[in-house]
Amino acid sequence: MAYQVTSSERLRPSGSEYETKALLYLMNFRNDSNDIYFFVVDFFNDLTGMDKMGNKLWDIQSKGAKNSSPKAIGKELVTLFKNYRSEIEFGYYLLFLGGVSNTVRIDNSLNIFDINNVKPEAVKKLKEGLLEESQEKTYIDHESITDEEIEIFFRKSPVHY
Repeated sequence: MAYQVTSSERLRPSGSEYETKALLYLMNFRNDSNDIYFFVVDFFNDLTGMDKMGNKLWDIQSKGAKNSSPKAIGKELVTLFKNYRSEIEFGYYLLFLGGVSNTVRIDNSLNIFDINNVKPEAVKKLKEGLLEESQEKTYIDHESITDEEIEIFFRKSPVHY
């Protein structure tokens, strides 16, 4: 099984700061941080953690935007979604952001949350953003994306900021 790199992205001005914060988060602040033995930086489009035997992978995208709207967050999920659809099975898909707008969360006090803490109207915008960005990318067959696939992916993709 090979991972084919088909695109790259330019680093946003605050990107390296948030990649560093994402790395520190994986190294120290998760309940399962001690399970992560290796870190692959900027190959799977940002950061991947791997257990000692290479059986479990943590895929994390870091984005520096400070007040991301639901639609913008959906667009930021595109690389994680691509990796979700790949032959490589990641155990976790994590999005690390500089901040989110108050229109996203049900409980605005949570800095780490999953789709269960996203307002229903924001979920629609997340999906809209993901679908729009998928159509822009050449590395995703956007015509084969199903609502069920997106719903399963959303349940596997917590947001951190």
